[in-house]
Order: sequence, then C-alpha cells, then structure tokens
Amino acid sequence: MIKIHEKLRLLFAPDFLTRLRRMLILYSALFLILWLAIFLLFPKIFPFLMHSYYHLVGGKPLVFISIEEALFVAIKASFYLAMILLLPVFLIKLWGLISPELYEYERRFLQRLIALSFLLSVLGFLFGYYFLFPALVKVFLYFGENFENNLRIGAFLFFMLKIILFSVIIFQIPIIFALLVKEGWITEDLYRKRKLYLLSVFFGLSFIIAPSDFFSQLLLTLFFFLFFKLSFLIAKVL
Repeated sequence: MIKIHEKLRLLFAPDFLTRLRRMLILYSALFLILWLAIFLLFPKIFPFLMHSYYHLVGGKPLVFISIEEALFVAIKASFYLAMILLLPVFLIKLWGLISPELYEYERRFLQRLIALSFLLSVLGFLFGYYFLFPALVKVFLYFGENFENNLRIGAFLFFMLKIILFSVIIFQIPIIFALLVKEGWITEDLYRKRKLYLLSVFFGLSFIIAPSDFFSQLLLTLFFFLFFKLSFLIAKVL
C-alpha cells in the first residue's frame, strides 16, 4: 500500500504546485469553452437525454411553468455535461503529473485502482440510466396513474441526473470495501461470522440514504451486500 505521509513533502514542493496551478488554469478555461459549446448545442442534445423518458411515457412532452425555466435548465444541464466529459481527461492529466513522484509499485497500484474505479463508474452510469432511473419512474408513475402528469422539465431532468450520479457513487463502494480488505480491516472470517450483523448495518445505511422509500432501502441493502462480496475479488486484483 502507498505510504501517503512519505509523499506529502514531494507533492507540496513549489515546482509541483506551480505545474498543478498551470494545469488547473488550463482546464478551467477548457471547461468554460466546453460548457458554452454544449449550451449552444443543447436543443439538439436534449432529445438524446430524454430518450428513456419518451420511451416510458409515450412521447408526452415535459412542461415549464416560468418563462426563464427552460433557459436555466439548459445552463445547469450543460454545466453538468461539460463536467462529466472533461473530468476523465483532467484525471488522466493529473495522474501524469503525480505519477513521476511515486515509486514503481505505487504507480502500478494506483493505475489498477483508477482503472477499476473508471470501469465501475461506467457501469454505474449505464445501470443508473438504463435500469434504475426507468424503474423508479415506473414506480412513481404507477402511484400517480389516477392523476394527470404534467412533469416539469427542470424537476424531471435533475431528478434523472441525481439518480445517475447516485448510481455512479454507489458503484464506487466495492473500491472502498476492497481497500479495507487489503488493509486487513475486513476479512472473509468476519463475513462468515457476522453475516446477519453486516446485513443489519447495510440496511441501516440504506435507511439513512433513502428514509422514506422501502423499495429503495431493500435495493440498496442488496447492492451493499453484493458489493461487499465483490470487494474480496477486487482486493486480489489490487
């Protein structure tokens, strides 16, 4: 494992901080340019974002209730899209800046860690967009089937983005568990002896995350349990 305290002096050296500041300035400028470009192209991008919605409700259009709402939605959504597109490139460049300060075994460890984290993020995005988001929309629409639905564009779009972001974050949990396994804090013997206790802890975490939705609590508990099992395999890869 990487001994972080041994690297703090090198990472806070004036030369490293100067290069880091230059990179942050460059990518801040690129982010603003990309944000503006996506904003200008947002009317063409929006139908692709709403593909799953149109599939679920049969093409019924979303509504906005104030004259500026559509504009603010475009600004906010293009901001998040620009961040999502630029963040992987930024992290790769940041890795290129940090890696020369590390030993070879540390570079190999972080390369595997970043690769697994990226893979799980992609899987989390796909799961959130193609499974979790449509499933939740179907549940909510089912309970509102006796009423006319006039869904606001802003509320619906950011509900979708929150679900996808939540899914991406949840899919990082195996990495956290795997690091604890690698440090010896979690063992297979602990899992065998305290299985029911761990399930209770997972359900408690699910209750904190989704206090008012029993279906989401059960789903999260299942995910926590599966990710816990997966972490032992990931720890071997790391």
